Order: sequence, then C-alpha cells, then structure tokens
Amino acid sequence: MGQRKKLRDMVGAVKDRGSLVKASLSAKPAVSAVRATVVRATTHKSAAAPAEHRVAAVLSFGLGSDITASACVRYLTGRLCRTRNAFVALKCLFALHNIMIHRSSHDRNLRLYSFSFEGKGFLNPLKFNDDFDREAKEYSSWVRWYAASLEQSLVASRAVGYVLSSSSLSPSSCSQAKREYKREKIRVATSSDLIRSLEVLVSSLEQLSDVPGSLHLQKNDLVHGIVRSVCQDYRMIRREVFLRVEELGGDERSGSLSFGHSTRLLSALDRIEDCREKLVSLFVNKANSDGLWDLIARTKKKICPLVRGSDRGLMVVPGGAWLPQQDRFPSNALTTVW
Repeated sequence: MGQRKKLRDMVGAVKDRGSLVKASLSAKPAVSAVRATVVRATTHKSAAAPAEHRVAAVLSFGLGSDITASACVRYLTGRLCRTRNAFVALKCLFALHNIMIHRSSHDRNLRLYSFSFEGKGFLNPLKFNDDFDREAKEYSSWVRWYAASLEQSLVASRAVGYVLSSSSLSPSSCSQAKREYKREKIRVATSSDLIRSLEVLVSSLEQLSDVPGSLHLQKNDLVHGIVRSVCQDYRMIRREVFLRVEELGGDERSGSLSFGHSTRLLSALDRIEDCREKLVSLFVNKANSDGLWDLIARTKKKICPLVRGSDRGLMVVPGGAWLPQQDRFPSNALTTVW
C-alpha cells in the first residue's frame, strides 16, 4: 500500500506540473497567473493544508476586481469538478470558501454567488468519490459535506438578501446603526418572508450537522482549517436564525401568526433542536453561547399553546388547507368502501 501511495503522489505531481505548463501557455498573462496560482494552492501532494502564502496568493485574485475574481472562481470550480483526488477537491473548496468569507457582504457580482441561482449541485458534492483507499474514502465524505455546506450557505445568502460573509461580523459591519437597520428590516418583513428565510437557514444548520462520522480527521491540518472556517458560517447563520426567531416569537408578532405560520415555525424550531447535539459536538462551545437554545425553548413554550388552541376542530389536507371538523371524511370512510 505504501508503494501504491507513493506512485499516486508521483502521478499527482506530474499532473500538477502539466497543469502549470498548460497555464503558462495561455495568451493572456493575467489568466495564466491566476491558473498557476490556483494549481500551486491545490496540489495533489498530500492532505496537508496549503501554505498560508499560497492561500494568500489565491485570495489576492479572489478579492481583486470582479473580472479577476470571476476568473479565479471559474478556474477553482473547474478544477474541483474535474479532479477525482480528495485532497485537491478539499483544497479547491477551502480556497473558494476563503474567497466567500472575505468578500464584501454586499458583493453580488462575483460569479460564485450567481451559481446559487442554478440550483443545488453546482459544486458537484454528491457525485464525488475518491476510492483509492479507505482514507481517501473518508476524506471524500468531507468533500461532499463541505461542498454541500458551501452550496447551502450561498442559497441562504440569496434567501436573506445579502451575502453571509465574515465581513458582516467585522466591527465596521457590526456598528449599532447597521444592527438597528437590520433589525428594523426584519421587523417590517411579513411573517411569510421571515418563516421562508428561517426555513432556508434551518436547512443550512441541518447540512452543517450532517457532518461525516470520521471526526478524528479534524486532527489533520486541512480538515481542522476547514472546520474552523465553517464555524464562521455557523456563527452567521445562528445570528440570522436568532433574529428571526426573536421577531416571530415576540409578543407583537406571535399573537397574530396564522395557524399555518405557527406550525411552520414550530417545525423549524424542532428541526433546529434535532441537530443541536451534532452541532455542539462539531463546534464544541464555539459560537454556541449566544442564547439561541434558550430562545428556542421560550418560543416553543409560547407558540405551542396557540397552535393547540387553533387546532381544535381543524385538520390538514394536501396543499396546506385546513378543514373544519364537519367537512372531514368519516373515520370509517376507507373501511366502508372496502
């Protein structure tokens, strides 16, 4: 097995050199520089995290002009979809994620964000499988989880109306005025819009909680760096969830929620609690001390009686409509037919 792995590393090194030669043949020097930088940061060499200066070089393009950034993202996604090597795939995703979390929270021009309009699968997460050996298969599960998590993060960004990035957590973006503006925007939103965006955010939390069972691989520098970066997404998603649950469960809003909205809210809160254990296990105490779990418990305690009160004499039918008791089918209807 050791010889087989050495041979694979040699073949990977040859592929990297070939990609560098191919990049140098581009007629456009700027494109050549972008491609060469991406290849050096996403080599086949090993599971080790790319050197900081390699990541910084990719970021310099990814955070540059829209044209340069789009070229960088396009080549990264292309390399990601072509490779069958788990280490290359993880490094491509890591580079893409670094670009995502460092771009401006209002930057909608980057090609990466436009992919979120193309539906799920644009990072090809479900099809990836490196079956070289058992270790490669374990890393492949991290590729699929990481890609799906980034996809869902982009979809969530579209749902809330702006890019969820670390820049939105920076001191300049967290000024009192901006926080109040965001709260006011949520206060004037309709309950339908709030619940719809909350459900998308909950889907993001569920995806993050669907972490591979091989948590021991977090000892690897690359996987450790990935989890640390994903933790930033987790903080941002939790904050958005907190704001919406706080508004929907507030005294002014909760009393006017329709039965359908109340049941959807309870369902979303149940889904969050269902993935709590895995989220705490993955991120330990990081980003779990904002009071979200207590808020969810208080909100459920407030909404449950309202739903039970509204539920008397009603039943659900396909399409989300609710029928009064007298319009229901008799309980023995199916038995009578037979």
